[in-house]
Amino acid sequence: MAELADPREQFKQKDGSYKLTGEEIIQDVITVFPKVGSIMQMYGLHCVGCHASGSDTIIQGCQLHGMHEKDIKKMMDELNVAVNKKIELLEVTDRAVEKVKELRAKDKKDDLPLRIAVIPGGCAGFSYDMDFDEQKDDDKEIMFGDLKVVVDPESMPLLKGSSVDYIDSLMGAGFKIDNPNAQKGCGCGKSFG
Repeated sequence: MAELADPREQFKQKDGSYKLTGEEIIQDVITVFPKVGSIMQMYGLHCVGCHASGSDTIIQGCQLHGMHEKDIKKMMDELNVAVNKKIELLEVTDRAVEKVKELRAKDKKDDLPLRIAVIPGGCAGFSYDMDFDEQKDDDKEIMFGDLKVVVDPESMPLLKGSSVDYIDSLMGAGFKIDNPNAQKGCGCGKSFG
């Protein structure tokens, strides 16, 4: 796969902020800003993961789902806040926290924190790894409610400013990481460089 320029540039304004107008293709926006998928789904825009997301604009999707104009405007405002939110270390959305807790209980690992790491490999140079693991002395610990997340010192600079979300759509479900440090990615969504 050819190396891509920063895909966020298409949404960048002269002042350095990002702006979504609603005329963007749903899939293009979610590819660049995965965290907006859960906001769209909260508003009833469930074509986030279906075949229509590759051709419908945000506005078209909203209209096809029967959303009222005021709800579309409110959603667009929330999307623009989300794409411009600066994350100091790492963010795990409420939706992702709930899914992690569900998986941890199912695996009977309630006493273990979630480890998020970056490992060499994958299509674009690095891959994400998430698992339940013992905390080590040099790990950075971040709390999200009662969920403890640990990150090793080598991974932290590569994850700094990232947002972890959980998306459940018609095309599948899974964790999505929106990483501002990624200069290139690949189609699998689990690899970056």
